[in-house]
Amino acid sequence: MTEAYPPELRGLIKRIAPGWPELLEVGAGWYPLLSRLDATLSIIAPNYVVQQVKSKFGSLSFYADPSADPSQFDAVFAETIRAAEWESTERCEACGAPARQYVIKMWVSTLCVRHAQEANGNAADPASTPPAG
Repeated sequence: MTEAYPPELRGLIKRIAPGWPELLEVGAGWYPLLSRLDATLSIIAPNYVVQQVKSKFGSLSFYADPSADPSQFDAVFAETIRAAEWESTERCEACGAPARQYVIKMWVSTLCVRHAQEANGNAADPASTPPAG
């Protein structure tokens, strides 16, 4: 399964805890963000464990613990994740370009203008689509 992802994300995939699917449920536009997050978390907590990585309400949701012991808490580790999740709200899920959140077909997505237009079927000007939030 790890071969489906770019080499810079394979280490992150290998950190996924047993019993969790080896999936990154985000668009490729967030892959560089995930790569940077993995590199930083690896320094903070070399044995960190991932449960899930997905897009939820137009932002990154990254569920991880600093070690295999879920009772261990590390404030810097948690804040690093939150900062990446916040950054994701300004990066296109599809391409990584500057973006904003859109509600398209009742789904919140963070997209650049081009990808928002494509998601809308190119029928509507994304400026006329109300932003999420």
